[in-house]
Amino acid sequence: MALLEAAGTPGASRPAGGARKRSAARPGAGYRIAELYIERRGGRSIVGNIYKGKVDNVLPGLEAAFVDIGLEKNGFLHVDEIVLPGVEAPKRGRGGGRKIAELLKPGQEIVVQVVKDPLKTKGARLSMELTIAGRYLVYAPTGEGIGVSRRLEDKERERLRRQTAKLEIGQGGVIIRTAAHGAQRADFERELLYLHKLHEVLMKRVADTQAPEMVFQEADLSVRVVRDIYSADFDRAIVDDPKQHHRLLSFFSRTAPELVEHVELWEEPEPLFESFGVENPDNAAAVADEALAFEIAGGDGGGGPGSAQHIGQQLMRHFEGIAVGAVGTDQQPAGEPWHGQMLGIAADRLSRLVQLSLDIAQGEILKIAAELEFFFCVLYAA
Repeated sequence: MALLEAAGTPGASRPAGGARKRSAARPGAGYRIAELYIERRGGRSIVGNIYKGKVDNVLPGLEAAFVDIGLEKNGFLHVDEIVLPGVEAPKRGRGGGRKIAELLKPGQEIVVQVVKDPLKTKGARLSMELTIAGRYLVYAPTGEGIGVSRRLEDKERERLRRQTAKLEIGQGGVIIRTAAHGAQRADFERELLYLHKLHEVLMKRVADTQAPEMVFQEADLSVRVVRDIYSADFDRAIVDDPKQHHRLLSFFSRTAPELVEHVELWEEPEPLFESFGVENPDNAAAVADEALAFEIAGGDGGGGPGSAQHIGQQLMRHFEGIAVGAVGTDQQPAGEPWHGQMLGIAADRLSRLVQLSLDIAQGEILKIAAELEFFFCVLYAA
């Protein structure tokens, strides 16, 4: 999924009713890639998924439990993440003096949500503090009160507090998201009904399901992006899959009806990404380079921006997925055995990058990364 940007006023080219006249000019003329989201089949994140699990074992020494949620590896649940009726929740990170052996027993069935994906030998990180995300609100069935995102400016935060004053949220609490900037009270009331309905469906599934089993799946990539990012500042959302198009229309009709007319179904013979230049190698390389530069500079909030450790970590992340993908698919053009040799050399460079000690010179890290990038550029250009 790609976000494109261009100069102009959002919606200026969108006629009333959502109909659009196709011009003779190339659809993607004047646009450039701003952000690119990729979610591979079989590699979808499970963060946000809710499971009815069964406690496998309790470890008093770690104040944690391993929970069978039906995946290859059991999930990890710390005592701070346990929420039970009649048990006071502790302040985050303090445990509140609670003992996990007094709260959970092996074989006990509980409802948990994934807060961190499994990683190599580690299972998913779990929490019993469930949340259901909407466009403007995050509903926490076991929470209380109304919170406002700290990313919003103080003036907007105060406006949103006035809009949601005495809002009937029922049982639980809500957090007003950054995407709620400019939203009105009617938007919050409509979305609360939607979130409460989702919670009702979730509870029914929990009651009807035998552990271990998933009872709620977080939205797929396209719905997550439009839910978290899309606003009236965007011109349109173009989809080339009828099912996904229907999914987005359904989501907007329940959460932001005024944006329904923004969603278009691409029915042209030329593939959507080709028409807008998303698959142009130069554009893709530019996006990758900007992302890498941003990460190396510490834009992702990582510690020690500019340090050898930080640069090494970011470059490793940048190239590791490419190397694994290229070697894993084993897609080598027929009659070009030197491609395999280049992949071997690239893998060696990557191995050296991974094994670098923390006190290695930054210049050495950048040199290895430059060599690796050169090999990949030649490989994919051939």
